[in-house]
Amino acid sequence: MFDVNRGSSVSSLSGSSQHGRFLPGTKVADRYRIVSLVGKGGMGEVYRADDLKLGHTVALKFLPKDLADDPRRLEYFHNEVRLSRQVGHPNVCRVYDIGEVDGQPFLSMEYIDGEDLKSLLRRIGRLPQKKGVQIAQQLCAGLAAAHERGVLHCDLKPANIMIDGRGQVRITDFGLAKLTDDGAEGEVAGTPAYMAPEQLSRGEATIQSDLYSLGLILYELFTGQPVYKAGSIPELMQAHEESSTVLPSTVVADIDPTVERAIVRCLEKGLPRRICG
Repeated sequence: MFDVNRGSSVSSLSGSSQHGRFLPGTKVADRYRIVSLVGKGGMGEVYRADDLKLGHTVALKFLPKDLADDPRRLEYFHNEVRLSRQVGHPNVCRVYDIGEVDGQPFLSMEYIDGEDLKSLLRRIGRLPQKKGVQIAQQLCAGLAAAHERGVLHCDLKPANIMIDGRGQVRITDFGLAKLTDDGAEGEVAGTPAYMAPEQLSRGEATIQSDLYSLGLILYELFTGQPVYKAGSIPELMQAHEESSTVLPSTVVADIDPTVERAIVRCLEKGLPRRICG
């Protein structure tokens, strides 16, 4: 996957020898005790930790050491706290606060014991239709809650969708989020493979661009394959411009027609026609 202005998504880790910068048992900021490193990637390290003050489990997300003084990355970090805290919904990951230890900023957030959708799809392919509908409904509910609060996610993709052990969805990583009042156009930032055409070409972020990203995810969820296959940003832009969306029913014959209509509506090229439902 190729990202613009970002590192790769945090990936899961295995093996007790991989501890990251903090060993298990380390006390952080006089409040948290590290349990284990659970993910590491271009955007930093995520640890499972015990909140000694409130007595519950949290996740701590640290910026990479070489980016701790990068103004843009720090802005993303603060943005993630500021905007995600405006959205209180069971299908949106709760972010609690931002802190610092030895000059290293970190976020404290809800710990989700599960797997991201990217990993799940890679592991099992497309989901059974009944399970896919359950996940899709929760994903739509979480995104709608953000939009109702005037928050655009701007980087919706399978890697930013967590599924816990009970099958409950959480939308995560609001680092690139913006308010609908901030205006549509801006810098091109995010993951091109899950961007709307207008977002990829000119940085235009709206509710409709989030819906397009949602459609791309739902297509992959129900068919097991992406809408467009491209190895570079120019190839992807060309696919958006010249290719029509292959109907999900041509890939999976027994897909529910209601599901297919919802996906196709999200993937409309014209913004006024792009709706969810």
